[in-house]
Amino acid sequence: MLASKFLSEFTTRSQRKGILVEHIPSYYEAVLHIAQTAARCLQGDMVTLGIGGGQGTGKSTISHMVKDVLYHVFSISAEVLSIDDYYLTRNERIELAAKTHPLLAVRGVPGTHDMYWMHSTIASLRGREACKVPVFSKGEDDRLRDDLMKYPPEVLILEGWCWGARPVTDKELQNPVNDLEANQDSELIWRRFVNQALASDIYQKCFSTDLQVFLDAPDMEAIFRWRLQQESQLVAGRRIMTEKELLEFMMHYQRITERMLKQYTADISVILGNDHGVAEIKDRLNYIR
Repeated sequence: MLASKFLSEFTTRSQRKGILVEHIPSYYEAVLHIAQTAARCLQGDMVTLGIGGGQGTGKSTISHMVKDVLYHVFSISAEVLSIDDYYLTRNERIELAAKTHPLLAVRGVPGTHDMYWMHSTIASLRGREACKVPVFSKGEDDRLRDDLMKYPPEVLILEGWCWGARPVTDKELQNPVNDLEANQDSELIWRRFVNQALASDIYQKCFSTDLQVFLDAPDMEAIFRWRLQQESQLVAGRRIMTEKELLEFMMHYQRITERMLKQYTADISVILGNDHGVAEIKDRLNYIR
């Protein structure tokens, strides 16, 4: 009953986020299913819910929708942490780039996050302790401030473009997947650094959540199209990238994203169609929708 009552409010909020009216029912079904599954996992200790998916798939939007549904439908408190807020500062990335490889000045890939801070955040909240969390501005390309999270939630939602990704063998790194790798990383220094960071205990410990969700896009072409649409919708006053700049920027993410599209293991997969609607929900936990 509460689920049907909240649908009207969900519809209003979804339209504000730019979701097409015809897609809202399927999005609500997906979000409600994720929230219901998280609620069933709650046994007293804080539940961690990871949400992964390529750029532009809607991770942040869906994460906050799940948070809203958990609260309004199930009376469960939730908070959202994005891996994006844990990017190294601009100066830290410049220093890393000078020591290791110039491409590491660009935020995004594993190795450009402060995962020790993120792991500490998760541990503090699991221990029901207040903690400081960083706030990163993509417009400024730098960390803005630290915020205090006073009240540990019952469900902690963790989202990121590479959330849950796994490293590959060195052999798989040999052939470049795009011009950026071919022309700017011919010696594989950047690729190996990123892969080693992804393989590290600190990344994989953070990625180890009680429940894992994947937003499964059709292909990289769809991801680029959706990310370009996001860029065009940025609020006035923020610098936006041209189509050419965005294409080059996304080359940094391409290798890991393409592998995730092929080989991602999730408890719940939300299959997205080319129109960015929810085409299907796959649940290997076999919970009844």
